[in-house]
Amino acid sequence: MRYRLCHVEELPRGGKKTFTIKNVPIVLTRSQQGAFYAIYGFCPHQRAPLGEGVLGGLTTAQQPGENLLNEREGEILRCPWHGFSYDVTTGVCLAAPDRLRVKTYPLVIEYNEVFLEI
Repeated sequence: MRYRLCHVEELPRGGKKTFTIKNVPIVLTRSQQGAFYAIYGFCPHQRAPLGEGVLGGLTTAQQPGENLLNEREGEILRCPWHGFSYDVTTGVCLAAPDRLRVKTYPLVIEYNEVFLEI
């Protein structure tokens, strides 16, 4: 089944929006590069609403003491309760990749409309 979520212009780059489709909470995100991603709306740790979390990126460095780089803006969603960070492209938790993961959902963009496929 396909469900219309929004027009592409309704969600700015680096933004997120929460939906409920068939009683399933979905968080739609848009990276700074413009890609759309959809993930399940509750953190598997203690079921915090991920739609209330902060969507950002990663801060990395090649070596200790070197300049910090901001990468993957709009692709990392942090849980609002305990700060677990989830990669919206895969659903994997960055802190516990073998233990925690949220479901991701396929999206289709047609005629500038974003559709969720379940």
